[in-house]
Amino acid sequence: MTPARDAWGGGLSWWVPPLVVLAVVGSIVGVGFLVGADSGESKTGTMIAEPIRSSVLLCPEPGAGGNLGVRVTGTVIPGQPGQEGEGEAGLRTLPGAESARSNLKAPGEQGQIEAFGIELPAVEAYGEGALAPGLIADQWGRDPSGRGRGMASTACAPAASDFWFVGGGAVAGRVTRVLLVNPDVTSAIVDVIIHGPDGEIETPTTRGLVVPGQDRVIVRLDEVAPGINGTAFHVIARAGRVGASVVDEQRSGLDAIGTDWIPAAADPATNVYLPGILAGDGARVLSVVSTSDSDAIVDIRVLAQDGSYQPFDRGSVTVPAGAVTTLDMTPALPPSPNGILPAALQLTSDQPIVVGMRQFFGGRNVQNEASFTAGAQPFAGPSAVSGLPVRSATDVKLQIAAPATSVEVDVTMLPFRGGTTIAEETEPVRVSVPAGEVRVITFEPSTDVDWFTGVITPVPGSGPILAAHRVKERSDFGDLITGYPWKPLRVRVPVPQVVPDVAVVGR
Repeated sequence: MTPARDAWGGGLSWWVPPLVVLAVVGSIVGVGFLVGADSGESKTGTMIAEPIRSSVLLCPEPGAGGNLGVRVTGTVIPGQPGQEGEGEAGLRTLPGAESARSNLKAPGEQGQIEAFGIELPAVEAYGEGALAPGLIADQWGRDPSGRGRGMASTACAPAASDFWFVGGGAVAGRVTRVLLVNPDVTSAIVDVIIHGPDGEIETPTTRGLVVPGQDRVIVRLDEVAPGINGTAFHVIARAGRVGASVVDEQRSGLDAIGTDWIPAAADPATNVYLPGILAGDGARVLSVVSTSDSDAIVDIRVLAQDGSYQPFDRGSVTVPAGAVTTLDMTPALPPSPNGILPAALQLTSDQPIVVGMRQFFGGRNVQNEASFTAGAQPFAGPSAVSGLPVRSATDVKLQIAAPATSVEVDVTMLPFRGGTTIAEETEPVRVSVPAGEVRVITFEPSTDVDWFTGVITPVPGSGPILAAHRVKERSDFGDLITGYPWKPLRVRVPVPQVVPDVAVVGR
């Protein structure tokens, strides 16, 4: 294994290539089910962690016509607990004028739905039984030269009832859309609460939104809160569940100068991390929201390739209650001749906060692309992202951070060459990251691969990790860039232990 010059960060990187209460049972249908108290699974207090038995992920917008090409990919990451026995999984469009599907029959099998020049309904990734643990799906899109020029990607979201997104705006030339997808046959009732620089914004038309069954509703920020630049969205399903996604586009005249999906932020907390700050030239604008009724005093620490530090002039910020506060972190990040080096942030607050960052790319005084990252929490389990493109002008890099203690992970790839064969996983390469530092790895897939799934598996005993990826396509018209933080695989679900009541039995 030889070191290669890191085109992202400017340094060296490795290719590193019996009684059951019916109400309790009903509350966990569709997420997982209890398989028995003697199953040998992990237990904590009165809860027991069992493999999930049903998973639904929603991919918001797989095709908008024109030059835009969108690919939705999915797989079941092999080697996860609970994958023994029967199951079914796949990708399928929700009802609409066009339809497509791709079935997955075993762990390690990968599938895709492509939308090149056509419009498709939202796509549902589903897993049942033994094919629910480890199910992932991702959406990747690219317009190399059209009016929507850019590259955008997002992880397909689990159907849920509560989401936070930090980013977006409605100034001239900028359009931010919130997409709500309902996978169920009954309608969902959803509130989209919008926060701005001065606090929560009154938008009566975004409260009590009805999302019809197996349909999609789109909210445009410029129609409900025009002129607002820094925003955050809190999506709450009051009835039913939805998949929520946010996409942001910006133009200068007829030229697109930035488009990407805004990743969902971690739930409000007093200690939040921001992985995936990308190397390169351009501003890195942090947005912080205090979600409580009190102002938040936030301390900021930078995790870099040579260790962590608190910036001198951007080490603290006060965020008014309910408001979005923005701060250009570029001067506080580790410098390089081409802008900044890769980094992550730790934000510690006296009040719960959610965070995000908008990242600009281009030459001096020129913006030709933008991307986003979002607040996250460290995790200790495996993680994966599918649909990572393989093209002659494209490279994919993975950023791994060790927020608290040193970490060791194995990095592998599941190549996709078309068809429905089970992917042969590449040999694992071990990556070590000292505490408080960041490492960048370049994926090097075989050239005969259409796309691949990247997989991170922490070594037993390793500390928790943060991870994010970046896809970059080199172009004479300006590079195209996308990426987002990784989340742990959805493998287990906590369910209540069922304990016989001796008093009831006695009666």
